[in-house]
Amino acid sequence: MAFAERFRIATDTEKTEAVARLVKSSTGDFDFYLFAVLGISMATFGLILDSPEIIIGSMLIAPVLYPLLSLSLSLTLADLPLMYRSTRTLSISFAVSVLISFLIALIANSFFNMPENGQVLARTEPSLVYFLVAVVSGFAATYAMVHANLNEMLPGVAISVSLVPPLGVVGIGLATMQWGIAAGALVLFFVNVVGIAFASLVAFSLMDLHSTRKIADSAIRQEEKRLEKEAQKIEEIKQENNVT
Repeated sequence: MAFAERFRIATDTEKTEAVARLVKSSTGDFDFYLFAVLGISMATFGLILDSPEIIIGSMLIAPVLYPLLSLSLSLTLADLPLMYRSTRTLSISFAVSVLISFLIALIANSFFNMPENGQVLARTEPSLVYFLVAVVSGFAATYAMVHANLNEMLPGVAISVSLVPPLGVVGIGLATMQWGIAAGALVLFFVNVVGIAFASLVAFSLMDLHSTRKIADSAIRQEEKRLEKEAQKIEEIKQENNVT
């Protein structure tokens, strides 16, 4: 089978489910930001404790990969609403992550002087190799997401993506006023973002997802309705509490 055609054998059902799942997973709702906060908190603790096991765990629960893939999909489809939605979720989650890591590091540094350790320093020197790793990770994540039989590989890909730990290092660098560490980690973060987005864009194009724009728009409308229903439910609970 020819190499290019191999990427296009995903069924219409798989493409539909992948797009709908990606839109849902990248929705900036309470659950998304809760796990974003939990993920960056865990990553920051792992960095402070110089524990790679804790850092790996943080990568598994942090959801920031999905809006980045959603942004690549929006570029593939030339879908402005999806692009705005993905960019907004990404920007808020990144800002919140740096803020949370900054506060955790600031509190920790007030109790003891945090020494520079290997896990922190390893994320302060961006290089071409990191970009290539991000490209491979982004391509693997996109391919696995579209093919249903490969979805179980996504947790492994999430570990290799490494978006959250650099943000944790940025917060630590700012909290300890080590500007070089913060700047290096921030550059590494953007190197990872660009690498993943580029590879995902190529993968989506190879898999010919151009026909799924209507599906993406429909999924966005469904998510908006779900958020409206959740808001109404929360308002009802507030009113019940006020009555009691």
